[in-house]
Amino acid sequence: MPYSKDSIAKIREMSELRDTIDRLDSDLIALLKLRFQCMNAAARIKSEKSAVRDEKRKAEVLENVKQLASAAGIPVPTMAAIWEMLIETSISYELEKWDQIRGS
Repeated sequence: MPYSKDSIAKIREMSELRDTIDRLDSDLIALLKLRFQCMNAAARIKSEKSAVRDEKRKAEVLENVKQLASAAGIPVPTMAAIWEMLIETSISYELEKWDQIRGS
């Protein structure tokens, strides 16, 4: 069964709810895989290694996430902390890929 706010509201059994959470986790991993594929592309596109860490862009992404979290009614500080870790992990990953691509 596809899930939505309405379908989740109709769930009455924990086993069904846990199945839904498991499917959501699987979807989140698939989306994160796509995000990391973007990091692969960024490493390929950026000609200078110093361009990998872009504090202005990081601040923009964090601000966007805070606004999205607020609009979604989910905890803003928690989402900001998760994204901080995601961004730093993405930067580390992109730096590794940048070196791999260039044989550094």
